Amino acid sequence: MKQLIKHIAIFGKYTISLPVALTAYTGYAMFSESLSYKGLLAALGIFFMSAGASGVNQLQEADRDGLMLRTSGRPLPRKFLSQSAAITIILIYLAFGTWLLSLFNGQAVLWGWMGLFWYNFIYTPLKARTAFSVFPGALVGAIPPIAGWAAAGGSIIDMRIHFLAFFFFLGQMPHFWLLVIKYKNQYKKAGFPVITDYLSNKQLFRINMIWSLATLMSALLLLPFHIIDSKLISAIISISVLMMTIWVIISTYHIHQTTTKSMLRKQFILFNSFYLWVMILLLAEQI
Repeated sequence: MKQLIKHIAIFGKYTISLPVALTAYTGYAMFSESLSYKGLLAALGIFFMSAGASGVNQLQEADRDGLMLRTSGRPLPRKFLSQSAAITIILIYLAFGTWLLSLFNGQAVLWGWMGLFWYNFIYTPLKARTAFSVFPGALVGAIPPIAGWAAAGGSIIDMRIHFLAFFFFLGQMPHFWLLVIKYKNQYKKAGFPVITDYLSNKQLFRINMIWSLATLMSALLLLPFHIIDSKLISAIISISVLMMTIWVIISTYHIHQTTTKSMLRKQFILFNSFYLWVMILLLAEQI
């Protein structure tokens, strides 16, 4: 039973679905201006939608997953789950996700399904055809906070949610490119076109630095547009952005000189930790 639960969690990519749910909760809290159990229900709905989308993705890429060391241990390549069992689990995930979001409004349900549609039927097919799929794919990262915002009753024409979603959109590029640099040989073995076919590692490091810095600067846009009003939290975010900017420049210089997996891993972890830190600060303002 314990093994089955483990495989279901891997199939739903819980390590990814949980942060996705947190971004939805952040969107909910930003509009409601409070931390509430209702926001947790909306986040749980997005969690299940994300888990369902991850399952669909693994059905779509089961053969390719089996060719990559990073993904060969997933339930479908290892035959831990049959295709029929996988479809059943996906339907359960999506049913729970849709039901939870329907407790709020139709807009929340729409955005929940929009995330799945864009990830599985736009980004995933493009990933097998072009090395530049990350650009449309990055929109997937912007949808969960919008879904949370909509669940709380927020309007999509409110500029505040656009700046919040823009912050999450920009960070998808560095996140993806660092993975490509680290696992490019595995991606190529599985038949995926990779951006390193067009750019050298050094060129990609520089581009990644520019996108990373743009992401950091976008966090500062949260301040003048009253997404953050607390002077203390505004100061903490400003200092955090400054420190991260210095670190990104220095770490990129070191990677540029000597590419090491440990430095790539540190940059990947710290950059994603910055996202978590900003979300914690955004939520802290609502206390």
